[in-house]
Amino acid sequence: MSNNQRQDKAVIYVNRGVLTSKADLDWATFYARQRAQELDLRVAEILVLGNADGSHMQTLYNSVRRVDSARVITPNLGHLGGNSDRVTAFAELHTVTPAKKYTWRLGLSPTDLAEALNPPQSHPDAREPREEVKAVAELRTT
Repeated sequence: MSNNQRQDKAVIYVNRGVLTSKADLDWATFYARQRAQELDLRVAEILVLGNADGSHMQTLYNSVRRVDSARVITPNLGHLGGNSDRVTAFAELHTVTPAKKYTWRLGLSPTDLAEALNPPQSHPDAREPREEVKAVAELRTT
């Protein structure tokens, strides 16, 4: 068996929406690959998604399952909206900066996993009205 077949695999995830340039993307993937090497992980796939690419967590989950990996590497939690919980619902998470490991939360119910992959969106009417809308409403009532 070759060394690559024995190594555990990882998926690198980069959210293009938090980067400002192509150079930033190149550096993010470079450092994520270095982190994989430090952890003795083989990069099975690099997943780069932008703001218009739909449900990132569902896509990442599908990628992790397709390549039979239990680990995700990302440049930092900013690429995940600042929180590790959505990824640790289905994989172990490693960040480049800071170099940290977030443990896979095993034993989640199917409902918890579904919520992690597709968090409930608040209805637009349930949000607090914008300030200018409130001001117009107050003028109309006086």
